[in-house]
Amino acid sequence: MKKTAVSATLLGGIIAAMLSIAPASAQATRTWVSGVGDDVNPCSRTAPCKTFAGAISKTAANGKINCLDPGGFGVVTITKSIEIDCFAFPGGILSAGSPGGINISTTPNITVVLRGIEIHGAGTGTHGVRVLIPANVTIEKCFITAITGNGVDINISTAGGATVTMFDSTITQASKGVAMTTSNGGVAVAHIRNAQIHRVTSNAVSLDGPNTTATISQSLLASNNVGINLSSSPTVATVVKSVLSNHTSTGINLGGAGTTVRMTDNLFSNNANSTTVGPGGTLLSGGDNKLDAAGATPGPMVTQ
Repeated sequence: MKKTAVSATLLGGIIAAMLSIAPASAQATRTWVSGVGDDVNPCSRTAPCKTFAGAISKTAANGKINCLDPGGFGVVTITKSIEIDCFAFPGGILSAGSPGGINISTTPNITVVLRGIEIHGAGTGTHGVRVLIPANVTIEKCFITAITGNGVDINISTAGGATVTMFDSTITQASKGVAMTTSNGGVAVAHIRNAQIHRVTSNAVSLDGPNTTATISQSLLASNNVGINLSSSPTVATVVKSVLSNHTSTGINLGGAGTTVRMTDNLFSNNANSTTVGPGGTLLSGGDNKLDAAGATPGPMVTQ
């Protein structure tokens, strides 16, 4: 009987130890971060983590990270499907000296949702959101500023497609607003709605690689060098119900053969040129765009 009692006690101790270890190694479907959290915590509602990087390591694929209160939550690399939601309490990322505030890389064909996040580069951070793999990315109600590179940098160098949907967001004080670069069979698609891209030193929206497509609607592109620039073939941009104003070079620039822009119901105001079309470029207008008055160069257009 004594031997049996000892064995039962030993077995109970082993089971208890296993149960105490399991929660620490498990990943939760939903986690939280807080300005007063700690990354040693399990990232639960009552014991939140301090950083996005700490929370993502404890969040399961297809899970969600919420912000419990405003705070600075650090740069993060995302390698699995996940949603980071700071809509109720804005989440900040100070990305000084970092190549990207949010880096989406490594694992292709993931789905990422970013909501209510401010990325501040402090004048030394390179890019805001970097998409380096074929993925589906949604950027909602985000603010990106004070960076040396691109607000949203889509750079696909392998076969496969990336789709980035950005709406209700602002990019300012950057080199380019949304930059799309592809190579080696990569494809990039951007849907931009109700965005404000202003005071970037180069292009607000830049289609810099082949097989890039952008749709810009109900947006303000202002006080940049170029509003929308297409430099490679084939590239296609559709521009609807947007304002392109105060560009030091041109509102829309088509680099040449293989570049196509379709536009309707837009306002061009106070640009050095409304549109510039290189040899072989195709600019199709719905005939209802309002172009700059005297002193600006509208550029050739074909009514669709």
